[in-house]
Amino acid sequence: MKNSNNLVVFVISAFACLVFINLIGLNKFWRIDLTSDKKYTLSKASKETVENLSDMVTVSAYFTEGLPPPYAQNARYVNDLLEEYLAASNGKFGFEFLDPTKAETTQDKEKKKNKQKNIFGQIVREATSVENELGNLGLQPVEIRVIEDDQQQTKRAYMGIVIRYQEKHEVIPVVQNLADLEINITSLIKKLSRTKQSSIGLIKNKNYSGRIDSFTNLLSKDIKIKEIDLTSQEAIGPDIDALIVLGAGDHFGPDGAVKIENYLALGKSASFFIDRFNIDARSFTASAEEPKSSSYSIINLLTKYGIEIPANLVADAACASLNMQEERSGFTFNVPVKYPFIPEIKNLSFESQITKGLSGLIFPFASVLKITPKDNLKIDVLASTSKVSWLEVEPLDINPRRNWSELDISPSGPHPILVQAIGKLLPSAPESRLVVTGSSVFLWNEFATETNQTIGLNIVDWMLADSSLLSMRARSFIDVPLDADISDTKRQAVKYGNILGVPFLLALYGLIRWRLRESYRKSLKA
Repeated sequence: MKNSNNLVVFVISAFACLVFINLIGLNKFWRIDLTSDKKYTLSKASKETVENLSDMVTVSAYFTEGLPPPYAQNARYVNDLLEEYLAASNGKFGFEFLDPTKAETTQDKEKKKNKQKNIFGQIVREATSVENELGNLGLQPVEIRVIEDDQQQTKRAYMGIVIRYQEKHEVIPVVQNLADLEINITSLIKKLSRTKQSSIGLIKNKNYSGRIDSFTNLLSKDIKIKEIDLTSQEAIGPDIDALIVLGAGDHFGPDGAVKIENYLALGKSASFFIDRFNIDARSFTASAEEPKSSSYSIINLLTKYGIEIPANLVADAACASLNMQEERSGFTFNVPVKYPFIPEIKNLSFESQITKGLSGLIFPFASVLKITPKDNLKIDVLASTSKVSWLEVEPLDINPRRNWSELDISPSGPHPILVQAIGKLLPSAPESRLVVTGSSVFLWNEFATETNQTIGLNIVDWMLADSSLLSMRARSFIDVPLDADISDTKRQAVKYGNILGVPFLLALYGLIRWRLRESYRKSLKA
């Protein structure tokens, strides 16, 4: 009887404690994040952004109610994230969660019922006032598949965000990738509230026109891009915050390297994506891209800073595949062919904010970098090829149909292909930041993977010393890969250890508890 009374008291006390904790937490938002990199916790950069706002930011999240998985989970995640922004702000941040369908008028509902078929047999109707209003803001409904009345149907739904600051607004049209959501929101808040927009100078020749549009379009969302022609411009103005330099040909003019050197002497930063060869990815030909109008070229300038780019291409057995067309029995097929001139880079630095936390980088047609230590300049390797990589020099054969098995290849890797440098380029100059790689092809539209573009954006943020955005991009929902050179035995051990380890430990814990209880019972009987 006594034991039963104690149990009742314990249950009532526990229930009362839970009620009390819930009452305390009504006006407080908190949660525990047990991930190693705190990917579900608002970053320091986001907290500082909303803490330092000079005026009110309002976020309107437009989500149609009753969405099926995984869209419903996305809505809950957005709500939790905005709660964290609200808790971190000093009253300068507010948000609302709205279902657009609830704002529809009687006329809007009639318009939704009045459906017709167009000449293509598609069902169309007149847009409602709510749809027109949201469309003017930049939000459009998306079509998703749902199960209603035991049938699969297509439903138009809203899953977008509008961020308002003073008289300006920015839009996230559709919330799809939750890994990028926080950095997108924080970047847009920074963009709306900043008083001066950063400016990047872009130096390239006509061969690059349209090739890196995918990257520059992303970059131009937050940063002003100004193309610079060194053949006619006397100097690079101090209003340019950092430089992006593409190629190594004659588009710099006879004294372009000197103009860039004078600019860097001001303590400015630059990234050099230098191609020693002009690559034609359609005909698979490579021709040397050498400056002929100047004895002091970009190559000479970088060598002066301790970073030499020899005239070679690195090939790697750890590489990506190209889809090549083959005709068989009158039919054309796409056949994946391993292509060593597109190395898949696994050796990325976890120390640098540019590459930390990233994986899946591909680096096509890259020349290796030769590093010579320099006083007052700290040079760090960010990316290297694998141990089974080698170097090829002119005359180059980059045909994917080469018979690689007939070649006498002696792997000489790993080879560095991406470095960063920070320090004084002149004894009396302020500190500068440099990023150097022997390829710009990794930013071309056809090779612009998510990781490649992220590294490109990280390089720009690093040059502009915006380390806060860098740390946020590294916290993505990407699985942490094993070491690229781990043995098969260790890989299998890790695999089955993850699968069976936790159940085994739980069973072992239960067995130990059972034996201890049995021993205790035996001691009581004795």
